[in-house]
Amino acid sequence: MRVMLMVFPTRTHVYSMAPVGWALAAAGHEVRFVGQCNPREVASFAETGLDAMWFGDELDIARHRQLQVDGNNAMQGDFRISESRPERYTDEYVRNVYEHWVDVFRWTTPDSLLDELVRFARQWQPDLVVWDPMIYAAPIVAHALGVPHLRMMYAADQTARIGAQYRDLRASRPEDTSPDPFVTWMSVAVGRFGADYDETLRYGVRTIDCHPSYLRYDGVDVDYVPARFVPQNKPMAIPSWVLEQPERPRVMLTLGISNRQVLGIEETSVGDLLDGLADLDIEVIATLNASQLASVRTIPDNVRAVDFVPMNELLASCSAIVHQGGGATISNAVVNGVPQLVIPGTTWSERGSAVAQVKRGNGLLVDLEDVTPASVRAGVCRLLEEPSFRECALEVRDEMLATPTLDDLVPELERIALCP
Repeated sequence: MRVMLMVFPTRTHVYSMAPVGWALAAAGHEVRFVGQCNPREVASFAETGLDAMWFGDELDIARHRQLQVDGNNAMQGDFRISESRPERYTDEYVRNVYEHWVDVFRWTTPDSLLDELVRFARQWQPDLVVWDPMIYAAPIVAHALGVPHLRMMYAADQTARIGAQYRDLRASRPEDTSPDPFVTWMSVAVGRFGADYDETLRYGVRTIDCHPSYLRYDGVDVDYVPARFVPQNKPMAIPSWVLEQPERPRVMLTLGISNRQVLGIEETSVGDLLDGLADLDIEVIATLNASQLASVRTIPDNVRAVDFVPMNELLASCSAIVHQGGGATISNAVVNGVPQLVIPGTTWSERGSAVAQVKRGNGLLVDLEDVTPASVRAGVCRLLEEPSFRECALEVRDEMLATPTLDDLVPELERIALCP
């Protein structure tokens, strides 16, 4: 069969979806990435070894993150989808986040792009479309062709979370008869191609999720297909020191790829992070580039700063990790049984994932506004000194390793393609 993969064109998203493409290709199926081009990430697609084709105008990622809706910004404004504190998530907040993100998805799905994609898809005739939660062109194209489509998560399911909260808000206000903006938009979008709206346009026929089960939200209308996480990194030679057993506890510090590409270091200070780790009898591997280190006066003696190192291979020798809460980073730590201190970013699901991790028992959370050298030091010391964090991290690792692999799921994907 032919499978069309549609993904937001940044490295973390490409790498998150590539494993299902590899599993399908290994089973003899024809697999191809299809979508908008981000010139900075052409190499990321090539690194997967899978075919790729681009349509429409180049996607301006910076503009995407700065999109203004009624004077506010969906990524960095007053109503962020990453917020999870109940006292801040008022009815007004829920409505604004939901409406802002519908506008973001609509902006990244212009009619001209859809026309090109549908024209190509009708010629190529895919049997299945797999898409990530940022690319709503995918279910529209699938509906236009009448083929089944599945989402594949790259982090916790924020769109389902905010969708469920918006659904509950409307249910609590029967007097509110205003149309759901998502339904209105998608009805028009698929109607252009002679198709009708149905609820699979929100979250796909099913949703493949390769992240730990504790990251899934309760009360969402999603049929998840759990799968084992597949670690992958940018192809590179592995430095020999990565594989050496450290003499002291080794701690990894990373702010993630997304924070390099667009957001800088968010609201926290690299200097505070390094200062918090400086006096501990540990070896710190900090994957920070030159711009992230520019404000740091002195790198502590126990810190090795490197631009990039394969995360999975490094974590095999780590006793803890400090990071921003991205889905791939969390899952890399999970498959290595490493306790995690999350200082959550504000892009997507970072804080909700950190809260879920604290509840599960394999990590701790320090909010951005609470970051000080002392709070970072205290968190890392707890992870290293209290056995419960390591024990729970190993339990979560074993749960993940017992989950079906993507290879195991190929027959189910074939069945979905044949019997939509």
